[in-house]
Amino acid sequence: MSGPRNGEATSTGSAPDRMQSFLAALRHTPIPTAPPPHDAFQAALGLNLLALALRRDHVERLSEKLALADSTHMTRSVTVDVNLAALTDEQRRALRSDAIGSTRPPTTIWLPIARQARTDLAPVVVRDSVGKVMPRLTQVQAARAIKQGMRKAFRMLLDSAPRTRLIEHVRADLNRSRWLIEATIANMIDNGGLRSGPELAGSVEHHADGDTILSRSKQRLAEPDTIRALAECTARELFAQDSSLLHLLAMASTEYLLVVEVPTDHPQVFLAFDAPVIPARSNDRLARWLTFHHEFTVSYRTVIPRAVDSYHVTVEVPPEINISRFFLTSDVDLPARRALVEDMRAVARRYDRLLAVSPKLLELELQSIGSRLAEFGRRRFRDLETFKVYIGQCYATTSRRSPRFPAPATTPAGLDLDRRVVTGLARFAERYETGYFSKLEPSMPAAVLEHLADQVEAAELEKDIYVDNDPRENAGHTRWQRRPYGGDTQPVEPVSATVYIALADNRPSLATNVSTLLMAVLLLVLGVGLVLWQLNPQDGRQPFPAADAIVTTLLLVPGLMLSRLDIPSYRAVLGRLRLLPRYIAYGSVVVAGALALWVATMRAANLAPAFGIALVILLLALLVMAADGIAKRVRRFGRVPVRTVSPGWLIDEVTERRPRKLRQCAVEFSTMGHDDA
Repeated sequence: MSGPRNGEATSTGSAPDRMQSFLAALRHTPIPTAPPPHDAFQAALGLNLLALALRRDHVERLSEKLALADSTHMTRSVTVDVNLAALTDEQRRALRSDAIGSTRPPTTIWLPIARQARTDLAPVVVRDSVGKVMPRLTQVQAARAIKQGMRKAFRMLLDSAPRTRLIEHVRADLNRSRWLIEATIANMIDNGGLRSGPELAGSVEHHADGDTILSRSKQRLAEPDTIRALAECTARELFAQDSSLLHLLAMASTEYLLVVEVPTDHPQVFLAFDAPVIPARSNDRLARWLTFHHEFTVSYRTVIPRAVDSYHVTVEVPPEINISRFFLTSDVDLPARRALVEDMRAVARRYDRLLAVSPKLLELELQSIGSRLAEFGRRRFRDLETFKVYIGQCYATTSRRSPRFPAPATTPAGLDLDRRVVTGLARFAERYETGYFSKLEPSMPAAVLEHLADQVEAAELEKDIYVDNDPRENAGHTRWQRRPYGGDTQPVEPVSATVYIALADNRPSLATNVSTLLMAVLLLVLGVGLVLWQLNPQDGRQPFPAADAIVTTLLLVPGLMLSRLDIPSYRAVLGRLRLLPRYIAYGSVVVAGALALWVATMRAANLAPAFGIALVILLLALLVMAADGIAKRVRRFGRVPVRTVSPGWLIDEVTERRPRKLRQCAVEFSTMGHDDA
């Protein structure tokens, strides 16, 4: 994603964090005195499990059904369509679960179908299309195979590394440093990257140079601090800033693999399971009690494997709740956008040299950039038009008027883009297709290229959007489909997808009933006040003769009306939506009770101020309820959520001016290992 705007984080953290986590684990791992055991079959099984879990080439379609158990927990029902034809013969032999070592084709294989965060682990039962329970590989068995596979991957990386003095010594005679790195890998997989003990000796030299340490005597090379320092220097030299081995290790240490035994007699397999309950990542207890929601917003982040062509997500809520907005956005075009911005900036830096040496080569580079800009304009403009139609359908359910969007720009089509980048690129694409820009060099100088690169990156053009297509008010469904970008090869990185759900209280809501309660209490207090004013005794120092009846009326009537209200628990979604009416209803009963206490204890002459204060408080509560209703109606007619989940280009296109700050959702869920945001 571009910039820190949306606070995106991956399940395995950033590259520097992964290196620091590994070095911290190395400093807490005891130094082995013997080489770790090696099992060739387990190593091959572990490597194939990791590779398939990361890319999931065998998954053709993925569907998730979301449901909110309460305001801070989400349940998921997942269905997976598996294509065993995508597996090679070598993979089938490595994944076999029957007759290990046999030369016959396997009849059953172990297959990873999902990854689960270790923090959200719970028992999972996987069933096939006929409801039969599928055997599962236990986490202990999976961890044993993954540790063997990661050790083998480390040895392969060590053997293929450039021949430096330190690497040669680690290969030949510094066995305990090599064993320490392998033990650290196993320790992280077993303990999830957490510390398994206090910091051990040797960590004071973790900044020493490898050649300096190797110049010591043989006796000092056998010391624990030297062994640990050499292992750390080797890790720094082997693992680059964006090491794929560290990425795999971070995934294996923060997530569990859901591995099932699948028969190979049918190429297509349908599997279904209920995933563990996900807790909300933004679970502030004080905010739950004090934040009043005109609509309850939910974001759900997940990962779509690059090999998956179709991803369905559905959500259902109780009938008392409406789904006012529901859409999905993903960064499927992130590799294409990143490559485009890098090419634009590279050409801008060498623009004058290319123009002087080879103008034709410069024009070819500019035409390549122009064609990709036009493709981005066509894609995002199509998404924009789809979103506008969806907003019009949302308006039609509550109003007769149509949504208003900013008027189209009247500037000539070209590369002078304003804040609305998508509209400008769509105009450019239209004229580019008709041959208007047959020569781009005059209209795309170096300064324009740099400015365009900044605009494309800031507008988050890599994000697409898919809207709700379910006509029901308490259910939603959207379908994500991977769209290949030109002739680019398919990247290995998975797609990060975010689902946005906005929930509103259905009519008749608790606010309407609370307003009725307020009006009744207000009329009751006013009526009692008028009676007291008419029947006030001549001597104001005497108590009111019918004080007991007045007290009973002020206590019983509001209490009985409050008991008739359906006030849900604050943990439920309805409780969060109805938090303000809940407090107003309780407050009106408290006012009536306080007034009853005043009538029972004070003289008749002192009752008028108390009734006046009570009437003012109840009138203010009615005004608050009216303002809350107006705010909910205004929010219901919002065109785009001004939140971090919305793509930047969408906010720029739909709103008249850019908002100063984007808000977070009320609760955020994620299937990733941990959230760094």
